[in-house]
Amino acid sequence: METMELFFKQGLDHILDINGVDHTLFILAMVVFFEIKQWKQLLILVTAFTLGHSITLALSSFEVISIHRDLVELLIPVTIIITCGNNIVKAKTETRTNYYFLYILTLVFGCIHGLAFSNFLRMSLFENESVLLPLVGFNLGIEVGQLLIVALMLLATWLILSLHASIKQKHVTIGVSIIVLISSLYIIYDLIGD
Repeated sequence: METMELFFKQGLDHILDINGVDHTLFILAMVVFFEIKQWKQLLILVTAFTLGHSITLALSSFEVISIHRDLVELLIPVTIIITCGNNIVKAKTETRTNYYFLYILTLVFGCIHGLAFSNFLRMSLFENESVLLPLVGFNLGIEVGQLLIVALMLLATWLILSLHASIKQKHVTIGVSIIVLISSLYIIYDLIGD
C-alpha cells in the first residue's frame, strides 16, 4: 500500500507542479467555458479527458504503445491552443456548442496527455518494479489534482461573475483562453528553442 500512496502523491504533485504547468493550462482551458450550472456537461467532459489519459497511461506504462517524448511534449500545447481557439470562437460568436464533438475531441486530447503522464511515471519506477499499483496510485493522484483545479476554476469564475454584474461568462472565457493560449505558444517556443 505504501507504493500506491507514494505514486498517488507523485501523480498529485505532477498535476499541480508549477514547472509542469501544461496540464494545468489544458484543464483551465477546458473548464473556463463552463458555468457552475453546466456541471453535468463539465462532468462528462472531465470524464472524457480522464478516460483518454487513463487509456494511454496504461497502454504506455505496459509498453503496448510508445511515442517519442519530444513529440508528445509538443502535442500537449497544441491541444491547449486548439481548445482555447475553440473557446474564443464559441464565446465570440455565441454559437451552439456541439457537446458530442467536444467530448470526442477531449477524449483524444486526454490520450495525448496520458502519454506524457506515462513518461513521468516510467521514469519514477524502479527497475523490475510492478507497474499496476504505481499506475493506479499515480492516476488517482492526477484525478484528485484535476478535480481541485476544476473546483478552483469554477469557484473563481462564479466569484467574478457574482461580484461584477457587467462581466459575462463569455468575457471570462475569452480572457482566460487568450492568457492560456499565449502561455501555450510560449511553451512551444521554449520546446523548439531547446
